[in-house]
Order: sequence, then structure tokens, then C-alpha cells
Amino acid sequence: MKLQNAAFALSVLAAFPTLAHAARDGEGLADMRRSRDAKKVEPQPDAKTDPKAPKEEPKSPWEVGVYGYVRAGYENVQKDARFNFVGANNGFLLESARVGIEGGNSEYHLSFRIAAEGASDIQQGVNTPLGHLDFRLRDAFIRYDPVPFLGIQLGQFKAAFAEEELRGTQDLLFASRALGQEGVLVGRGFQQAGVALDRQLGIMLSPAKPINLGGELHLSYFATLMNGNGSNQMLDDNSKLGVIGRLELGYGSYVRLGGGVVYNPRTVGTPPNFYDENDLGFSADAVVKFNGFEAMGQFVQVKTTFPTVGSAAQTKQAYHAQLGYTVELPYVHLTPAYRYAHFHPWAGTGAVAGLDYDAFKLDYHTVGVRVRGEKLPLSLWLNYTFTVEPAARALDNNRFEALAQIVF
Repeated sequence: MKLQNAAFALSVLAAFPTLAHAARDGEGLADMRRSRDAKKVEPQPDAKTDPKAPKEEPKSPWEVGVYGYVRAGYENVQKDARFNFVGANNGFLLESARVGIEGGNSEYHLSFRIAAEGASDIQQGVNTPLGHLDFRLRDAFIRYDPVPFLGIQLGQFKAAFAEEELRGTQDLLFASRALGQEGVLVGRGFQQAGVALDRQLGIMLSPAKPINLGGELHLSYFATLMNGNGSNQMLDDNSKLGVIGRLELGYGSYVRLGGGVVYNPRTVGTPPNFYDENDLGFSADAVVKFNGFEAMGQFVQVKTTFPTVGSAAQTKQAYHAQLGYTVELPYVHLTPAYRYAHFHPWAGTGAVAGLDYDAFKLDYHTVGVRVRGEKLPLSLWLNYTFTVEPAARALDNNRFEALAQIVF
């Protein structure tokens, strides 16, 4: 019975490479499977040749499986004596508690995903540690792939824009994503939102798997039409739809070049005071993997204009480069890595009305090691980040992180 259950579980996992490529978001059964080795299963008796073998049950066209992960650890931020919100709340943290259901019907080329996060942080204010964890929907979409080069995905999902935000947590070289993507989180410094896009409610066209251009050269595209006001929203904010597009060109599993664009006309505020804000951004990134080495670079710029109030535009600019090398030892794989990340939330603004906006730029240097079990679905990250800010806003806020993740 145990062997039969194991065989069924492996068959379910193997059924989803198409969905993983189509979603391109680091989630799902197939992506979770990449972080561990499939266990070998003893061959089962064949009912056609062995009369003692159990009779096979009629097979359903639907394959359904459960996946998820838990990320928990410890964080210590150097305490700055001048600001009581920097380094004053060090301790253990629960970063993620994700669980999802994913399924597919090969007969009709249909698939779906429903996933929720049990450690979604709800913050009460800026630069304050007050808040709580809540349970929130993350993914909920259906997908139809009538032909390999064209599929339609509808619902709430992570739209494809920049490489760093599309990587699965199990594939990250560091405990945290790059500075420009997630910004400066509460307790780590002067809080600042990054350039990463939230999950969106919309429709996306993309191929079921990369399109072969000949040899090992392949191409993927992702075209998304969205509400633009983020995840878990009941309705659109202004009836104006946003657009996200991304192209990827790859060579085998060695090289992937990507680029994306986003245009999102948003409406913010509360009745009766509404304000229009328009985002226009682009991304460019590259990933190279060869003989244990992994290098990645990314550049993202998002310009926000404020037509309602007529104030100056804000340009967020973020880029980073990182390098890691994996050493395969008995039982564990070690990946020492280094990352340089730059983030300027007011790039090109200079000095306005006596305020020097160049003082807001940040440069982070992160060193660390990722320890991954050879067979166990367990990973550990140990990182230390050296922060560099201009003198006018310099902080004592270097950071140590220790994070563990288990996937299932």
C-alpha cells in the first residue's frame, strides 16, 4: 500500500511540467519537485501478466496534488541608537507558510491552481513593527492550453515582469530577494517599497512550454492584461486596465535573457478623495548557469506620474548582480554566494526645494551560503548584509539572517 501511494504521488508530480513552464512563477508541484530528488519506487505487478496483481481502478482524466512550503528563521539587524525602529525587534520570524492545490486534465488541456499564504504580514503603519500575520489567498487561476505555443490563464496570479520576482523561494541564492525588489522592510532601516509587482487579477497569454527555435535555442512570451490594483481586491480601482509583457530567450538550461514592460494606470485614495497615478516601467535580466556556477544580473526602472495633483514624477531604479557556486558534497550541496544590490527610489530627481533626493539611494552587499539537502526537501540560508547609505541618511543597520525552508 505504501509503495502504491508513493507511485501515485510521483505520477502526480510528473504530470505538471507544462503548468510550471506556463506559470513561470516559481510555484506549483513541478517547481517544488526541482528542489529534491525523486525517490525510486519498486516496480509493481502488472495486472495484464500477473493474475495475482490487484486490478487497476479506472483512471480519472484529472490529476490533483498538494504542494507548499514553510520558511522560518532568525533575523538580527544592527541597532541604530538614533532611531528606535531600526534593530529593536530582532528575533525569530515566520516568513512563509504556503499551501496550494494544483491539478490538470490532460484530455481537455485544462489546469488550475489554488494557493494561500498563512504568514501574510499586515502592518499597522510605516516604520513601526506593530502588526500581525494573517491567512490570505495568493493564487487562484484556471488555464487552457489548446496548443503548445498558446495558452490562456485567467484569475489571480503572479504576472511575468522581472526575473528576481519570478524565481521560486527554493531557487534563491539568499534568504531575502534583492534590495530593489522587496525594498527596505520594517525594522531594517527607513522603510521603502521596492519595485516588485504584486499578484494581479487578470488574463495572460503564454505558451505551455518554451517554443523551440532550433537546437537548444528557445523562446517564451507572457502577455498580461490586468486590473492593476493588486491582489485580493473585489473590483478594479478605475475600470482602466494595465498591461504587462515579457519575452525570454534561452539556450538550453545554460542561459536565459529576459525583458519586460509594464503600464498601469492606477487610482488611489478613499472616497471622495481619489488620485490618479500612472506607472510605466521596464526590466532587463540575464541568468547564466554552467558547471555549478550561477550568475544573474537584473535592471528595473519604474516611473510614476501623478496627473491629479501635478507633482513631480517619481522614478524608482533598481539593479543587482549576484554569483554563486554549488559544491556537491555527500548528503548536502553548499552554495557560497555574493550579491551587490543598488536601489534609488528617487533616481534622477536630484535636489528639490532644499531636499537632496540622492540621499535616498542604497547599496547593499550580501554574502552567505545556501545549504541544501541532497535528498531531504530542506534548505538553509546563512547571510550577512553590509548596508551603505549616503552620509545624510547613514544608518547602523547591517543584518544577519538564518532561514530554513521545507517543501512538500
